Amino acid sequence: MDLKTIRIFAAGLLVIAGCAQQADFTINGKLKGAIKDSLVLEEMTEKSLEMRSSMITGADGSFNYSDTAGSPRLFFIRTHQNEYITLIVLSGEKITITAEKGRINETLRISGSPQSELVMELNRELIKATVKLDSLGKQYQELKGHGNDPQVDTWVQGEYGKLIEQQRSFIRAFIERHVAEPASLLALSHQIGKQSVLNGSADFDLFKKVDAQLYKKYPKSILILNLHKYVEAMRPQMESVQSNEKTTGSGSVAPDISLPDPDGKTQTLSSLRGKIVLLDFWAGWCGPCRRENPNLVTAYAKYHDKGFEIFQVSLDKTKPEWLAAIRQDGLNWIHVSDLKFWNSPVARLYGIESIPANFLLDKEGKIIGSNLRGAALKEELAKLFR
Repeated sequence: MDLKTIRIFAAGLLVIAGCAQQADFTINGKLKGAIKDSLVLEEMTEKSLEMRSSMITGADGSFNYSDTAGSPRLFFIRTHQNEYITLIVLSGEKITITAEKGRINETLRISGSPQSELVMELNRELIKATVKLDSLGKQYQELKGHGNDPQVDTWVQGEYGKLIEQQRSFIRAFIERHVAEPASLLALSHQIGKQSVLNGSADFDLFKKVDAQLYKKYPKSILILNLHKYVEAMRPQMESVQSNEKTTGSGSVAPDISLPDPDGKTQTLSSLRGKIVLLDFWAGWCGPCRRENPNLVTAYAKYHDKGFEIFQVSLDKTKPEWLAAIRQDGLNWIHVSDLKFWNSPVARLYGIESIPANFLLDKEGKIIGSNLRGAALKEELAKLFR
């Protein structure tokens, strides 16, 4: 669950209001099977989605629109069936669109607009990922229908994690290829199942690269300025993270933690020397944390007798919420919390900006891994305890 929610890309905002000389552009389209159908042309502005034109297709499904584009503009052509065609329009472009009514995603073709073609590439990948996500959801429901098996939760979480990581690799590669192009702004806001693929902290390098390129090209653009302000605001935090990595990076001895457990007894991380320890930051209110807990339960049951321990630090605000989550998820290991939410000094000490987050410690208390979840944690523990 991301602490620093990225707000500047809501709904894929991408209107660039620069001061370049304006030039005409034209959109000529043909929607097969759409006879005298109504289409709505909407534009994403600084504040909201605004209607620009209402069009009626001809007897052959044709439609057209023309305007000026001093700078790139983001348009959505919407059918009455709520199918969308997304366009990033640049000045002087002569855009041709063909598609089939009711099957726009499968049949859409765009020429004369390089940025819109890049958006099509993003959308095709999103559609494939959505199909995989839907299939995974159906399999999960079928398996859960046979009984409440913790291994099912572990499996589905692992598969979901793989899907997100695949999307992250795709988006990172896409942005690296097109870092100086407006379509990269849409890539920064790419989401699967309402979860952002990129993380403002973990992928800050990409945000910086896009900002550096687009701010140079469109220095007076309102939304590019918003991205620029976001990057500048994040920069000190990222420098702090880099500083924390010197303390909590691989090979470092994990800073000691001394906090009360649910009974009020002080527990210390350093007291677990001689064991392989997973230091895990979580909270009862954190959905992704709760979905990861079954993986921890499975790992603990398999390796605890071999010298594996979990030291779980909660960022909850209230004790009842914390204890209820422990009980509901069956978490039978060491729990501590100061109940200070994100203001916990321990969270700041370890540079925690989002949860779940974890560190794997060897028997000497040195950090040998971080943010190992699902299959990744399973594989690492299998190596340590083979």
